Amino acid sequence: MIRQIETETMNKNASRICVVSPLYHPSLGGVGKQAQLLTERLAEEGVNIFVIARRMKGIPPAVFSNKVKVYRAWSIKPYLHNFEEVTLINILLSLTFSLNCALLLFQKRREYDIVHFHGASLPLFINLPLLKLLKKKVVAKVASAKIGTEAGSLKGHYFGIGNIIIKLLQMVDAFIATTAEIKDGLEKDGFTVAKINRIPNFVDFSLFMPSSADLKGKKRAELGLGSSQLVTFSGRFIQRKGIDFLLQAWKNVVKVSPKSKLLLLGDGPMLQEMRNSASQLEIKDSVYFLGHTQQILDFLQASDIFVLPSLQEGMPNSLLEAMACGLPVIATRIGGVMDIVKDGENGILIEPADPQGLADGIVRLLNDSEFARKIACNAFQTIKNSYSIDSIAARYIELYRQLLKA
Repeated sequence: MIRQIETETMNKNASRICVVSPLYHPSLGGVGKQAQLLTERLAEEGVNIFVIARRMKGIPPAVFSNKVKVYRAWSIKPYLHNFEEVTLINILLSLTFSLNCALLLFQKRREYDIVHFHGASLPLFINLPLLKLLKKKVVAKVASAKIGTEAGSLKGHYFGIGNIIIKLLQMVDAFIATTAEIKDGLEKDGFTVAKINRIPNFVDFSLFMPSSADLKGKKRAELGLGSSQLVTFSGRFIQRKGIDFLLQAWKNVVKVSPKSKLLLLGDGPMLQEMRNSASQLEIKDSVYFLGHTQQILDFLQASDIFVLPSLQEGMPNSLLEAMACGLPVIATRIGGVMDIVKDGENGILIEPADPQGLADGIVRLLNDSEFARKIACNAFQTIKNSYSIDSIAARYIELYRQLLKA
């Protein structure tokens, strides 16, 4: 009876979570999308959870769960949503959000026991001392590796300031490393293995699933895509996504497969530059810039191949989603991609910035349907077995419980 009471008390306490996610939105990159999906699933599991996010403008409409209260903290430049570059304006933007986040954390200090940061950068650095003063547990999910703005890539940066921040971050109770590369970076920054938890990103199979031949035909008809073979990319139009190398590769692909189409889903600061590049490469008739869309699933289920030509990634959502839809994938040999894709088994891996290798991989999948079916089937099984939201949410709940027991 005593053990039962202790368990019930621990479960109740474990449910008091505050999530800090500046880009809490499904259309602003993988970090915000993962934060939203995980938070809403935890709420469905009975976790008492709320979110502090950045107040933003000029973003696509989205549907949020009414089970999760979201508090929007003010920052400068609400129309800016890309924090990847270390610029003065981005630092000021993040700093103003962090300070207003601190105010909310203090005001709501009696409503949570654990703060879960999605991203281990400036909001974490600024708010960590306050949270430890309030005797709160802190979880920090590291979103990317080797970019110099998050835990795991700070050592020796910023004229020694990075080393000071590392000492501050020793107060974090648990780090989440979604990839082996991020885990290695955290260890190199001096964080103990006991604090590092390898929990990957996930896919919600209620949102992404394979299509049948009949469904694929139906989706193509609805989207007006005809019967051509379709190669699809989904992501933001930023430098590290390697879209310029994909366009160079496509010039070689259409020489062999002139009726194939390349679908580019997403937008971003490099969109117009990539449109111009397609014109210069004389491939614009077979390349479709479709912009931001709420129909990602429809396009994936209509496609034949998914391609990710990135130069740097954490654990990319778009790759997980494409594999969950049973697509054969081609991706670069980088970061978290190598945790998921095994070359020749459940996908094709190529070197980054290699247009010819990318073209060869696409052509192979277009021409070898038996091989494409084999790796597509294996891709789906990989995601189903290891990256479902149900299993990942359970791991977070267990982590929260362990922290409150410590």
